[in-house]
Amino acid sequence: MMQTVVRNTLLAAMLSMSVAGCQMYERHRPTFWPFPERKLTTYNTPAMRADAIREFALKATGDDTPQQREITDQLARQIQVEPDPLVRQSVIKAMEDFRTPMAQQVLQAGLSDDNEAVRIECCQVLGRRAETAAVASLAATLNGDKDEDVKMAAAKALGRIKSPEAMKALAVALDDRDPAMQYVGVQSLKSITGKDYGPDVQTWRQVAAGGAPPATPAPSIAERVRGISPFK
Repeated sequence: MMQTVVRNTLLAAMLSMSVAGCQMYERHRPTFWPFPERKLTTYNTPAMRADAIREFALKATGDDTPQQREITDQLARQIQVEPDPLVRQSVIKAMEDFRTPMAQQVLQAGLSDDNEAVRIECCQVLGRRAETAAVASLAATLNGDKDEDVKMAAAKALGRIKSPEAMKALAVALDDRDPAMQYVGVQSLKSITGKDYGPDVQTWRQVAAGGAPPATPAPSIAERVRGISPFK
């Protein structure tokens, strides 16, 4: 009889602890979690969160509807509290095909993320979206980011936005002391203008400023003759 009483007492105590634990979890359960409630205690790793985010990305239609806003609002809440940079990258990638105001806000805010890879991802996504609204943010990144790879990603992204504002923003890359950055700036301007004025950076500075590049001098008669002569 005594053993039965003890066993029942222990079971009651365990049940009480379990109920108390569930009640405490429910009070502190994150509202941003992307999984169904029944999976909360199982699929809580960064890899599984990233997988769920990729599922959300497949729901993008390119329209600004209440349903699309609900998804991007949920992703925005998650990235604000997400500690893993790889998962934050997944959120940025997922935003690419959403055309809601929140998607644009998340991408622009991501340019200030404390992780370089996340900022680079933002630049790449904004470049693929090629929206003129992103020029100012990309220009600020090109001008002010402390990481060279991020700055190059911003310059490349600007090269995919065909606007005079993007061309002017690329002047910063041409003025950089790093030849690699100058090269990226020239390539981006080639992409915007669809023209090739050669490798001279000064020429491209004129193009970025909105001016006309210097005219190529006409070939002399001797040069024209050499061009058609079989004896070269």
